[in-house]
Amino acid sequence: MIYGLFIFDWSGKVLFQKFYKELKYDNELTLHLLREFAAYIQKIDHSERIECLSFENLKFVYSVYDVKLFVLCIGKNDDEMYMANKLIKLQKEFIPLVSAAKVEKVEDAMEQEEVDEETIKQVRENSFGRFELIADEILFPFFKMAILGQGGVGKTSLLKLVIGEEQDSAYVPTIGVDVKEFDFEPKKMKLVFWDFSGQQRYRRLWQPFLEGADIAILVTDSKVQNLSETKGIFDLIKAEKPDIKVILVANKQDLPDATPPETIENYMGIKAYGFVATDPNYRKKILQVLKHTISELVEAKSRKTQSPKIRT
Repeated sequence: MIYGLFIFDWSGKVLFQKFYKELKYDNELTLHLLREFAAYIQKIDHSERIECLSFENLKFVYSVYDVKLFVLCIGKNDDEMYMANKLIKLQKEFIPLVSAAKVEKVEDAMEQEEVDEETIKQVRENSFGRFELIADEILFPFFKMAILGQGGVGKTSLLKLVIGEEQDSAYVPTIGVDVKEFDFEPKKMKLVFWDFSGQQRYRRLWQPFLEGADIAILVTDSKVQNLSETKGIFDLIKAEKPDIKVILVANKQDLPDATPPETIENYMGIKAYGFVATDPNYRKKILQVLKHTISELVEAKSRKTQSPKIRT
């Protein structure tokens, strides 16, 4: 759980602050504590580093960088390494975007009567406003999920199962593409689902919309005659996006002619998960599958970046 992001200069002046969740303790008191801490750090050690302090139910992961103090206030059970990597990204975005040099340059121009005070205020607000948007994306990432499969296999029913919506009493085909957002708990991230129509005339839309997708959810209705078509869609996905994670959903396992997930798995060559998407009892299972797949993605991405050393 991320409670807040704070950036200070060496004097303890707040350069940026944002509370994402109400703290058990008074927000202003926490801010005062961090302001004093920034001034304390300035006096003892200017070396660039990342460290972590624990305080009752909170942890403060902080970094000293470019004579500034960056602090993330998080829950006691949150992953310090994961948050430290986020701090590194935030530093790299903040310094060039909202640097003291830029502000000083504008202030110098104001002294020479080239710009007025209102212009300085606007420059600051625009810079910090852009950084706030960037920070939100870094701290609360979103994953694009493409749901693919033939018409009538249960793609929309699966989406409704994930986001907890009531199922339709009758089959309503998706026309074109439907986009839904869902706030996912494990690391407080947003999932953006693209539910594509499975009808043949809409399939030309699949390829451009697969661009930027992190995970493809491929749905089959578990009928023998549908498996060949599903295999063709799988090959199309891997041709377009070789590295994309694919979740294969063997839906409608409650039907008497349903092919078991194990058989589908052997045929397709990837793990298959058996579901009845119209049954709310399966919601916990699909959320667990998503959590596991997203965790693998996050871990793979973190391995690509150099892990920082944290002193505690």
